[in-house]
Amino acid sequence: MRRMLALVAVLAIAAAACNGSTTGTTSGGLSGLTSGFNPRDLTFSARLVPFSACDAVLAHFKAEALERVGPYGLDGGPIWFGPAFAEGDAARAGGRDLMVSTTVAAMLPGTTDTASGGNGFSGTNNQVAGVDEPDIVKTDGTRIVSIIDGVMRYVDVTGDEPALRDQLRLESGWGHRFFISGDRAFVFSQGDIWAIPMFAADAARIAPGGWGAAVSIVQEVDLSDPDSLRVVRTVRLDGSYLSARAINDTVRMVVSSYPANLPFVYPSNPGAEDFALEANRRIIGESTIETWLPGYTTYDAEGRETADGLLVDCSRMHRPEEFAGFDTLSVTTLDLGASLQIGGGTGVIAQGQTVYASQESLYVSTNVYIPNDAWERFPDDMTALEETYETAIHKFDISGEGPADYLASGSVEGHLLNQFAMDEHQGFLRVATTTGSPWGGDGSESQVVVLGERDGVLTQVGAVGDMGAGERIYSVRFIGDAGYVVTFRQVDPLYVLDLRDPENPTVSGELKIPGYSAYLHPLGDGLLLGVGQDADSDGRTLGSKATLFDVSDPANPRELGSWTKRDGYSDVEWDHLAFLYWAPEDIAVLPLSSWQEQFFGAVVLKTDDGLREFGRISHHREEGTQPTSDCRTVETSGDWKASGVIIQVCGAEDVGGYAGTYCEQIPAEEGQAYVGESYGVDLGELADTERVEICWPDYANQDPQILRSLVIGDTLWTLSWQALQANNIADLEVETTLWFS
Repeated sequence: MRRMLALVAVLAIAAAACNGSTTGTTSGGLSGLTSGFNPRDLTFSARLVPFSACDAVLAHFKAEALERVGPYGLDGGPIWFGPAFAEGDAARAGGRDLMVSTTVAAMLPGTTDTASGGNGFSGTNNQVAGVDEPDIVKTDGTRIVSIIDGVMRYVDVTGDEPALRDQLRLESGWGHRFFISGDRAFVFSQGDIWAIPMFAADAARIAPGGWGAAVSIVQEVDLSDPDSLRVVRTVRLDGSYLSARAINDTVRMVVSSYPANLPFVYPSNPGAEDFALEANRRIIGESTIETWLPGYTTYDAEGRETADGLLVDCSRMHRPEEFAGFDTLSVTTLDLGASLQIGGGTGVIAQGQTVYASQESLYVSTNVYIPNDAWERFPDDMTALEETYETAIHKFDISGEGPADYLASGSVEGHLLNQFAMDEHQGFLRVATTTGSPWGGDGSESQVVVLGERDGVLTQVGAVGDMGAGERIYSVRFIGDAGYVVTFRQVDPLYVLDLRDPENPTVSGELKIPGYSAYLHPLGDGLLLGVGQDADSDGRTLGSKATLFDVSDPANPRELGSWTKRDGYSDVEWDHLAFLYWAPEDIAVLPLSSWQEQFFGAVVLKTDDGLREFGRISHHREEGTQPTSDCRTVETSGDWKASGVIIQVCGAEDVGGYAGTYCEQIPAEEGQAYVGESYGVDLGELADTERVEICWPDYANQDPQILRSLVIGDTLWTLSWQALQANNIADLEVETTLWFS
């Protein structure tokens, strides 16, 4: 077997790299390698060493940094391991919590509802039952709360018509996802140095990380008065938000941070390098623990700073036995049943990327990729550099309500597709990976490795491979003692795995059909629904495809039916939270877009007798009925006016947006320079709290894309950028549409 490219060794390559200004999750890779690096001479140290106090943590960082600092900054800086994806957050019931219970017989992950008849409601399509994932919409059957484009909306659905009680623009961050419990919401978003509360006057003081420093934002929104939503607390965290999970009211948030606030000097010419090196060594020597570990700052509703500190307790920090970079992977615990407060976090000196959680454990993995210029530096060993790499995995105990406890680390050969590639069952972690080139090729194949925890190390206890030679994994689903893996290059092999014996997993059966499934959803009774793309015999994708599999006989998986839409695609292929399956009506709802048909909406599929299209839903508004924005429209001329672009100035309280368009938001100062001065548009005097919106017309005149769907009683609700619509679940007739603008 080819030797694996080890995490620690790859990180150690950083000893000759110049530090860029980006964070660990966004860096473009190493800019150089040591001349003595041998890509085949690598090791991996899985066991981590705990620290006892901040002095020990600081001494470690200083010692490693002094070995690697140069006249141009710190070597061994942020290294790119692939994109970091924000994921979702999960399911529970009780009181007014916007969660779901699992009272339907034989409830499976994702098949979330609260009753077997017409009085139930659906919930977030979570990977694991009882482990909630944050999303852009939540409901408890009486209200629908959503966040679209940074605007939170509270819709009361108890009356004959849905009532928009209030809407609140969240000033900080982007990519908002949230949890709700009772009358409290915790909203997570990603940002940078400027993604801070708008009321903060001193950005440099609040976000000292400098240009490019990643920032995570958590906001507590008070929902007790539906007619007056308000942010009551905001926490700014150093680092990139990866994901979060909630079990009951206990939330685990995962952040990856790089110490980007070291004020290094850089020589103006080669003759000044010695001076710069000495200055940079002095900067490291004078650094404090706050320089290296991520911190947080809490603000009240008026923007006053109320608390700050380290995100991770020093006594809960761990490090590899060998140098592994300067990033800190933090798991922080929040109490959704109480006011937003940062507690004692647990950390590992490592990067993080993909998050998976069971009800007892949380795992964070990192795909280890090759430095950008490795092929140029080692042209005679491209096979080792391209095809041998691994994924590092860290395990935390989250079974209680207190801080997470670090348990173990390990590695597997190959790379993970997404969170569904990990699954914990009866104390063992099953991991599906593709080995060989990350982008597929003749040397790639897929495997499932079973890991067990032994003395602080995740150790391989069993494995099954030889799946999809020359292909890569497109979807994975583990259900109890069974596993399902889809690989693809020209056809879609669905592999059924027998995982009853952790030490001897086997492939039970295999089915080959055209195309591939990018998402697999268990329906119960031995049925599995796949959503992905159809393809021809050469592997060229043709459009959306859904396939109903019968896997009741593991040795003989069968296709019971399929549905295709040429030139179509669905968000479900890359976002499982966009999928809805409602068992009482045997329906699956998929967002669907087709440029060929100019259809943008959702398709409803019936699974009661094979697989068939039941109907479609769109948020269509007749021309001439679209309202204007609540912002001030600016008069334009020339090319701006001829192109139909709408420019408007919005105050801090204005929701903004313009129906039938896509609006780009620009802060006042930047908007004045970009729109006003560069293009000669008179914006007038702008206040610091205002923003400029450039709204580009929808030239295709398409309906807004549906993002989510949910069920309350006998009504199927769909959410798009512009509207919340109710359709009768029996015949899909439109009952009412609530337009947001």
